[in-house]
Amino acid sequence: MIFDRENRAPLRSVVLSLLVLLLGFPASWFLFVFVEDSVERVARLGFEREANAANGIIEDRLQSYTHVLYALRALFASEESVGRLRFHRFVETLDIKHRYPGFISLNYAAYVPAHDRKRFEESVRTDTSLVRNGYPNFAIKPPGERSEYFVIAYLEPMAGYEFAFGLDLGANPMAANPGKVAATVREQRDTGNLISSAQPLRVKREKDAIYLAMRLAVYREKMSLDTVEQRRKAYLGSVGAGFDVESLVRSALSEEMLRSIRLRIFDAGPAARNHDSNSPENKRLLFDSNPSTKQALAQSAINESTSTFTHVVPVEIASRQWKFEYSAPRSVVISGASKLLPLVMLGGGLVTSLLIFGMVYILATSRSRAIAIANDITQVLRESESSLAEAQQMAHLGNWTVDPSTWNMTLSAEIYQIFGQQPRSTFITFAEFLQKISDDDRVVVDQALRHSIEAVKDCDIEHRICPTDGKVRWVHTIAHPTRANRLGLVPGTMMDITDRKRAELELQSSHEQLQALSRSLVDIQEAERRRFSAELHDVVGQNLTALSINLDIIRTQYAGDTNQPLQMRLDDSAALLRSTTAAIENVMSELRPPMLDDYGLMPALEWYARQFSDRTGVHVEVHGDEQMDRLTAVAEIALFRVAQEALNNVAKHARATRVDIRLERGNSQYVMSVADDGLGFNTMPLSTPWRRPGLGMITMRERIQAIGGTLEVEGTQGHGTKIVLRVPC
Repeated sequence: MIFDRENRAPLRSVVLSLLVLLLGFPASWFLFVFVEDSVERVARLGFEREANAANGIIEDRLQSYTHVLYALRALFASEESVGRLRFHRFVETLDIKHRYPGFISLNYAAYVPAHDRKRFEESVRTDTSLVRNGYPNFAIKPPGERSEYFVIAYLEPMAGYEFAFGLDLGANPMAANPGKVAATVREQRDTGNLISSAQPLRVKREKDAIYLAMRLAVYREKMSLDTVEQRRKAYLGSVGAGFDVESLVRSALSEEMLRSIRLRIFDAGPAARNHDSNSPENKRLLFDSNPSTKQALAQSAINESTSTFTHVVPVEIASRQWKFEYSAPRSVVISGASKLLPLVMLGGGLVTSLLIFGMVYILATSRSRAIAIANDITQVLRESESSLAEAQQMAHLGNWTVDPSTWNMTLSAEIYQIFGQQPRSTFITFAEFLQKISDDDRVVVDQALRHSIEAVKDCDIEHRICPTDGKVRWVHTIAHPTRANRLGLVPGTMMDITDRKRAELELQSSHEQLQALSRSLVDIQEAERRRFSAELHDVVGQNLTALSINLDIIRTQYAGDTNQPLQMRLDDSAALLRSTTAAIENVMSELRPPMLDDYGLMPALEWYARQFSDRTGVHVEVHGDEQMDRLTAVAEIALFRVAQEALNNVAKHARATRVDIRLERGNSQYVMSVADDGLGFNTMPLSTPWRRPGLGMITMRERIQAIGGTLEVEGTQGHGTKIVLRVPC
């Protein structure tokens, strides 16, 4: 029986150890699969989030392009007659080359019935409003008798696109499918919707480049447009634009993003049509940031599910359905560290299983081995104690104890080194310990430690000491009294923090210098505004006044002249001069409102509120006593600029409909508040790492601090934002 028991115990130990392996290896593999799936899922979510953000940028850019066409339609619909010069100047003010890099041209196509063709051609030939000699060779093209014509009459820019001047869009031979283009032109006339032909348009014949076009119908003002017949009767023509999809995308997205993510844009047909837009025959490629051969595309489709992340976002543009397809290789989306994580988890699981197997086997089979392990642990503990002493020396950290019954203290060797003394084997008194403390901090440290011991509460204090070398040093002292200590000793630690304190003081000095620099920049900005306003008034304003006088003299001299084009040019020049003068006056008011200097803060705020409401449509009310004593000039300009910046933030971000500005005076301070009913935000300290203040908020805060005031921001999500300023009287 004894023999059986002695042989059965090792067998049970071996079985138990093997069971650990049988459970550990599958668990490690399951952990590997789970982590790998989690890494891929997180990477895919991050990729889709980045793709959605990029798609939002492109969609906003496309929407801004369609707004240009609506503005152009409003020009033709709202004015009785829009001349070629008027169209030219309107397009020039849009600055499409820099603000809308996707556009290559803007045009106006007039609707010309067959019976009006000769009169229309003659009117274009004799039009000298933009070109001195007119267009003597103008003719509708392609030639031929048709019942109606949709003729491109105005075109900007003209240089390089002369071949499109006079082109009949209803019979355009340059389109890839003229029939579809003609049908699209008539469709936009009958529906009034913004429509894209979705057919390639060859714009520059010498480069053979292919672009897309959008058109929008223009109707006579104050005519019914409820039926197709009414719309045809009111139809004047259409405004259109040719745009380059590639230029549009590359101007909206960074090259870095296009290098890491492949973007393909497909036209999936009319937005209202109910069909499978994902089938290949219903999709036409408009843009590919990384073009490749058809074979490569086919191979990419085969491997897409395993080697590529793909995200498709549908967007409706000009009554067309576009598909934005973002793709990126898994190797690019998943970082190197994330790729290694599943393998690390698998290796860690296997190693852990082997370690547990070894521990179970050793603990279960050998008592002598357990004793050896205990000896090893004892050795490790001794080494740990030695390492702890070394670590304390490296960290300039020492420990001490005090006996409250005798107030005798024992200090570690490191504390003696902090004091600049040789270690002693005997204790020192609490009074001797206090003598090492700086005269300025001795009383505070004495009271803090005694109170900590009497109240059995932790004490945490930073103070200065005076070592034997005479150099003042900073230390961090902690006492940790507890009733559970059988010996009644109170333990504590002391750490040398002189270097940290020095760094904190340097950081505080740098912060103060930065604040001073920021306030100096605000003062310089205000001085520059004042100088620019004065220069605009003294130089530009006088020149504009002189131009106005000269123009009035010329108009008087040619008052009886029957040259109608000359009179139109003079009238147009006078209007442009008045508009420019008004714009300059607005700029001078923005830079340095004269009302602020002449009448004070309240009238200036009321004036700016009216200007802001007229410009943005946001209702602004100003409340306060106009008879209150005026602030200093510095305080008034600071409060005005903060209100100005706050309203600009409302216009940019808040989506508010109403803003209330209040200016009040208390016993010792002026209080101004700016509150809106917009989106608001979640309030949190400006020092929070993930919420840094913008430049506008920093400027506002610095302006108020420069005059001894304070700025508070209150707001909750969906309940508006309120800025409160307090300035001493």
